[in-house]
Amino acid sequence: MSRRFEEDSLKLKAAIEFGSEYTYTIREGGLGLTLFVDAETAERARPAREKIPSEWEGLRVIVIYSTSPPEEEPLYDPNLT
Repeated sequence: MSRRFEEDSLKLKAAIEFGSEYTYTIREGGLGLTLFVDAETAERARPAREKIPSEWEGLRVIVIYSTSPPEEEPLYDPNLT
């Protein structure tokens, strides 16, 4: 079985076990393979950290989120055209 297939299987298993509202990636980290759970916002990261263990299926687990505000649509100014 290829490593890619194993990683995809683990990501699917994580989504089933912890929720499909998060994005899962597996990367090599300083402590070995790490499962990164992207919760997108601090508000969504809190419950994720409560339910997802720090180690799972032999992987270190880190819940992350973006600290930058979401991009907004530019305002239309008819005087600029």
